[in-house]
Amino acid sequence: MAISVTEILGTDSLSGSRLVINDNFNVLASEINAMEVYFAPTAGTITNLNNLSTEALRVGLSTILLDINASTFDILTNVKMTGNLNMTGGGVFRNDTNPSTLNDTLAGGVAIEVGTTTAIPPYTINRCGNTDITTALDITLYSGVIGQEIFFICTEGSGDVIISGYLGNMVTTGTLDKITLNAVGESVHLLAIDNGSNIPVWFIVGGTGYTIS
Repeated sequence: MAISVTEILGTDSLSGSRLVINDNFNVLASEINAMEVYFAPTAGTITNLNNLSTEALRVGLSTILLDINASTFDILTNVKMTGNLNMTGGGVFRNDTNPSTLNDTLAGGVAIEVGTTTAIPPYTINRCGNTDITTALDITLYSGVIGQEIFFICTEGSGDVIISGYLGNMVTTGTLDKITLNAVGESVHLLAIDNGSNIPVWFIVGGTGYTIS
């Protein structure tokens, strides 16, 4: 809402305008005090707003964490949800694909490690394949976090790609715990589930054509 103050002309007497000057300062002070209910200049915070309308919103200074504008809604950090995510007229699009194909060329004769002992597997979708039909390609899958999903999809070759867990973090039916893919189109979908002691272990929840050995 616009505020209004009384103009003092150059021909007016300052002493005679004292009441007008005081009234103007009171108007300004009242408006500043009203704004400071919402803005705290020293703390650099805005609170108590009932509604905020804007064309764009950016959260973060040196590192942008959230960027909303007329064309995008980008969340650039991890999100923790304690409620449901309900989508109407939309879907979830996975584009978290490893840029490298996990194949015999990349391996160079040694096992490929997906994740490490200190870092979870970084990608959800992993293309793999082995053009060497005489020597299996070994992939070691390290532990993820509870609720994490990972896909291995064979996209090339007909040699064996053998996916093994690390220190018993792969759970399958029976005692066999190695997953083999060896034809284009075969896949396996794993989910990290709490083993009851807050430790994530991989369970097979989907896939096609894979074998267990």
